[in-house]
Amino acid sequence: MFQEHARTLVRTAVLLIDDEGVAEEVVQEAFLGLHRRWRRRGSPESPEAYLRTSVVNGCRSALRRRRVAASARVPRPVPDGSAAEAVLLREERTEVLAALDRLTRRQREVVVLRFFLDLDDHAIAATLGVSRGTVSSTISRALRRLEELLGGNG
Repeated sequence: MFQEHARTLVRTAVLLIDDEGVAEEVVQEAFLGLHRRWRRRGSPESPEAYLRTSVVNGCRSALRRRRVAASARVPRPVPDGSAAEAVLLREERTEVLAALDRLTRRQREVVVLRFFLDLDDHAIAATLGVSRGTVSSTISRALRRLEELLGGNG
């Protein structure tokens, strides 16, 4: 299960907290929590949903700790390719991450869960503990805000 889901969960966490090291720790803690739960109460109904929810909650905790500690961000590794491509990719990624950072916490969470993990409204609602209507309206507001921030042509 770890090999099947860890990479996607780490990427999700990176999008939520923009720190790969902390993202890896959050995911590791989520898998440890799942293991502890299995030992105490058996398998949850959906281990994947349990992990997603644990990662989102772990990211929330990490962001709270970051705000208190006011820690610096770690630069991301550059993908393979030409130097020009690497610079363009880094600039685009920086712009998108900066826009995600300017969304509310819930808006950022629903955008990442919808467009990175490709979850439907029901799965997002279950992960975040909100109604499907809240998910739909939050996605709509988040997309409008991202369009404003990224200079979309309405």
